[in-house]
Amino acid sequence: MLKLLKRFIREEDGQDFAEYALILGAVGVVAIAVISRYRNELQAAFEAGIEALRLARGG
Repeated sequence: MLKLLKRFIREEDGQDFAEYALILGAVGVVAIAVISRYRNELQAAFEAGIEALRLARGG
């Protein structure tokens, strides 16, 4: 059991996953903050895009 613990501490393979998880978490927090801040503007932009697609389709 002690050998397993020592090997786990020495290995660096799991660190890559942890770093990517931290980066992904930070990106998620920033995305949520931006969406919360610009919610109305984003909604208006999406609605304008949907309306443009409707008009392009002919209806």
